[in-house]
Amino acid sequence: MIISTFGGLLFGYDTGVVNGALPFMAAPDQLNLNPLEEGMVVSALLVGAAIGSIGGGKLADIQGRRTNISMLSVIFFVATLGCALSPSFEIMLVSRFALGLAVGGASVTVPAYLAEISPAETRGRIVT
Repeated sequence: MIISTFGGLLFGYDTGVVNGALPFMAAPDQLNLNPLEEGMVVSALLVGAAIGSIGGGKLADIQGRRTNISMLSVIFFVATLGCALSPSFEIMLVSRFALGLAVGGASVTVPAYLAEISPAETRGRIVT
């Protein structure tokens, strides 16, 4: 149960951490992003999260919440590596979008999974 609560942590972390990285991504010796590209990198996660939240619930219903969380953790890992090691704007954009898909899927799947496995007397506290 502790592992599955990381879904909420990852949601907040992945949406906010880009703020500290933007000045480095815009540096001429790094990705050399212009303001439009910076905005696209930031918003790619949010677009992915919107799509992931729509599809994440359906996938969790089809394949099960635990399996879905396991798949989302792989996407989180691979997309995070893509962001960290990105040599270009395009790879950063695709990685942030994939990270958004995982964030959106986790935001739907993790609370439902926690509600299902929690005892009735502590369910509200655990899901919150």
